[in-house]
Amino acid sequence: MKVHLIKSSELDTDMFTRVFDLLTAVPGPIKFYCDPASLIEYDEDEILIKSIPSVKDFEKSMPMESRIQHSMSREFPMERETVSWDTLFKKCATYRRANSISQDSFVILLTDKANKQNWFACLDERMPYNGFIHTDDWDHFIDCPAEFPIAYEVLALMLQKHIFDGHQDLREAVHNTPVGCVSDMCMQKKEIILKLRTADVCKGCMDRIKNKLPATTINHALDLMESLRVKMLFAQNFRQRVTLSRLIIDERHKIMLPDFGHLEIKLRPLEKCLYILFLQHPDGIYISSLSEHRQELYTIYENISHTGTREEMRQRIDELVNVLSNSASEKISRIKRAFELAIGEDLAKHYYIQGGNGERKKIEGAKSLGLG
Repeated sequence: MKVHLIKSSELDTDMFTRVFDLLTAVPGPIKFYCDPASLIEYDEDEILIKSIPSVKDFEKSMPMESRIQHSMSREFPMERETVSWDTLFKKCATYRRANSISQDSFVILLTDKANKQNWFACLDERMPYNGFIHTDDWDHFIDCPAEFPIAYEVLALMLQKHIFDGHQDLREAVHNTPVGCVSDMCMQKKEIILKLRTADVCKGCMDRIKNKLPATTINHALDLMESLRVKMLFAQNFRQRVTLSRLIIDERHKIMLPDFGHLEIKLRPLEKCLYILFLQHPDGIYISSLSEHRQELYTIYENISHTGTREEMRQRIDELVNVLSNSASEKISRIKRAFELAIGEDLAKHYYIQGGNGERKKIEGAKSLGLG
């Protein structure tokens, strides 16, 4: 099974990439494709300005049959740009044709634009392998980075396509009262918290899907949902009293926390290079002394990066250790942010590089946890 993710132009590319990273964290038969260059644009006449009068309307999904149209806002009443489902599905169809994507592969549009029915996500009734996910406003409903629920919705759409036989069946069989299943309707949008925390498919829905998809595909989807659930719990600081995980660098130079559900900390090559250097020096390093480790950094970087010539790679390291640049400090900040997003602020402080101005920078847990 193939799932192609595309984005509208207003959606942050880093967010788009993080969603893709979450969906590819667990290997399996579902293949995800990410096209950051898709940049779907809306014509001026495709955007409507609609008003939402209150927080109650903000938190409510409109039924498919409803003629009432709302957009969403944070201050009430307030206007917001909204597009129709028809527009969203047409964008998917156009992309599918232009890229010769097969009819049994999904094309899912991620967009910050609100939709008139105020849904988190939906598939096209006429072509149920096309769908959209609304990527904005998640912080109003769940206290974690938006990439987690967005990635979950990608999996939910894929499963719902095979659980239900079209929109009429969905209307009749969907769970109007939440039970913690991927098929919960969530007419009150805050109800989505339950199914995100359970990351489950109820027995009734499992009975519906088990003869429509191979067991390996279903299990891969469930493994991905469980991976998201665990990562969301860490990001929400729900597990701050757990035993800290080991940290390992695997044979592909991935930074892994194996005791936290094999969680991977995604870093760019230069960030990863700097992090590995600090793992190898648990007593710490002064930023002003990084140039003394230039050759060590060369060696690490050549092992983990395959972008550019050797001379270009050395130039990047030279910039990293240059005391007149902010390159190292910027990368230390990004490393900190990556850990905080993955496991929450309290757990992250044991793993990222820290230290005051003029002090040795080091990873606090490097000695006690045997990191690296």
